[in-house]
Amino acid sequence: MLKGWNGVGLERKSIAFNLYPHRRPVNDVEWCGRYKSRGKLAVNRRHNICYYLTLFSEAPFLPSKKSRSVSTFTASTSYNMGFGNSPKSPSFEKDRRGWNAAWERDLATIYGSAVEISFPGRQEPPSIIGDLATEYYEMMNTDAHVLSLTTMTTQICVLQRDLTRKSSQRFAVDDFETHWTTRCSAKEREDFILEGLVRACPELTLQRLNQHSGKGYIELLRKLTLQDVDKVPDDFNTVPNTVYDKINAVGQNPHPGLAIAKKSCDCGRVYLLTMVVWNILLAFYGESEEYGLIKGQRDDPAKLKRIKQLASDMGVKRLASETAANRQRAERHCTSCGLPASKAGVETLLACQRCKSIDRMIFYCSKKCQTADWKTGRPPHKSICGKPGAVAEAFFAPKVPEPDDDDADDDDDDDDDDFWGEPNPGYTRSPALLHQLKLLKENPQLDYVLVRPNPHPDHGIVMQDALGGMFFKICMKRAVNGQSPREVYKMFQQLEPSARGAPGFGVEKLKQQFFKEYGYNVDTIKAQFYS
Repeated sequence: MLKGWNGVGLERKSIAFNLYPHRRPVNDVEWCGRYKSRGKLAVNRRHNICYYLTLFSEAPFLPSKKSRSVSTFTASTSYNMGFGNSPKSPSFEKDRRGWNAAWERDLATIYGSAVEISFPGRQEPPSIIGDLATEYYEMMNTDAHVLSLTTMTTQICVLQRDLTRKSSQRFAVDDFETHWTTRCSAKEREDFILEGLVRACPELTLQRLNQHSGKGYIELLRKLTLQDVDKVPDDFNTVPNTVYDKINAVGQNPHPGLAIAKKSCDCGRVYLLTMVVWNILLAFYGESEEYGLIKGQRDDPAKLKRIKQLASDMGVKRLASETAANRQRAERHCTSCGLPASKAGVETLLACQRCKSIDRMIFYCSKKCQTADWKTGRPPHKSICGKPGAVAEAFFAPKVPEPDDDDADDDDDDDDDDFWGEPNPGYTRSPALLHQLKLLKENPQLDYVLVRPNPHPDHGIVMQDALGGMFFKICMKRAVNGQSPREVYKMFQQLEPSARGAPGFGVEKLKQQFFKEYGYNVDTIKAQFYS
């Protein structure tokens, strides 16, 4: 229980971990395939830019709370150059540093070896996507490809939501950033980074992730985390990169197939970045996931044959054979929850018969999942069921949120949930602040929570004076939405007496918590504005 000065109890829902969790042994994942899903197939190559991601219409990974799956194509896809995959390259199982060095040597030929990514020789990067053959990207504009792409987009969003949840707790409760940047040696960080890489782009080198005492990894993690620890967004966070963005650029009003090809590449890049960042975080805390392969949509055999021929012409014939081999081991999945029958606890998955009649493979493990996908799927299944071409139409249609009639009478509840609002443009809430907002959402009777490391209880605080509580909330609402140093200091002043008397906490820990949440040193604010 989390005890406040007024006796308010707040139940701790997180798992207790060691104060020095990075000293734990790492538990390797031994098979491919996020139910948690990434293993040997996914690490035989470290994917750079997955240009041909939807080539064979294989659906992406679909996670549950304890596991994830990866598409058979994603598991074998890499950029045409085959970075770090020469027959002479060391095995990642026997020589991780040698394996990584081979990858980084190849990568440097495209992105340079400096911390700042650049195209060598001051040349302009080639526009790979923009120069794709018309025949190729026209064939991508099918329901099968778009459905795979839509599913992958949703599951990357789920993965980034999970990363946001876990990292916000680790930053706030376990002070992950301090452990990572100051208590780990550069060599220890390299071990965790290599572990994350082996389990699962230009950013993914030891030098770039380990720069500035590990700040490179922290910055990449922050770019991939969302601004809501619970909501799965409609689209994922991307990581801007000048070289990649030029390589993957398309003109204005591109052909729909070209737009799908570009989105596929973005999915492959962000998927890899997020999974590596996710697995480094898991490795640091001695955690791991189990992975599996999920079958995707079927495409027209004649078209599939032609795409294979194009792949051979473009020099990625081996990619086609790897994908075909992976498909043999893949399982069908529930479109709603993402689980195969073996994980959902059912003998077989039930197919949507109207979609099956048009050769679209949609499966469910239960009536509950079918109903959920019918109403709130991405897209809602009621809008595409049995309709040829409807998936592509939904993909390109403007995203308009549908009103929820069930909640029409719950305006007060919605106002409470949305009290903090969206952050101002350009302002990003820290993981520790996201954790604070989550605690307050779960315990609306509290004004603030003093967060302590596991297994120690947190302390909920309620302002005894109603006017003071109102003033605190006004200040906090400004502080969580933008740079507001004065409001941060006023909040600190109101909380200081409670922190001073809290067992095992104190004023200095409150200062540290404010720095993690808002990025401000309250002593500096005082000297700057109130001296």
